[in-house]
Amino acid sequence: MVIFSELKMRIGLIFRLLILIVIVVLLVPYGCDALNRSAARECKRESVGAYIGEICYLPSEYGTLFRLYDALSGELMAERTYKHPGPKIIWGDDSVIYDTSGSDESGYVKLPPTRWDWMRARLP
Repeated sequence: MVIFSELKMRIGLIFRLLILIVIVVLLVPYGCDALNRSAARECKRESVGAYIGEICYLPSEYGTLFRLYDALSGELMAERTYKHPGPKIIWGDDSVIYDTSGSDESGYVKLPPTRWDWMRARLP
């Protein structure tokens, strides 16, 4: 019985340690990304209808930051980081393209932005 109890305690300790490692592995890159976004510079805004698009440069090795705001309230509605040397905003009827190098679905935001976009923009 004592051996079983000791084994159970060790398994519990290993499990808690693994959870801590996973949390650290996930949070450290996110924290670095948040720090880089806070260092955005040379921002340029472009307003079209109900929205304002903003492109900012991040520290050289981290790329570019795109932010989408509501033109009336100024509320941040979507935010993306990407690596593209020549940022440009292209407004469409139902989307805004911020990364013209994107060959997949990641280079644009649908208009109006989704609730998921809005929630992600609220994170630091």
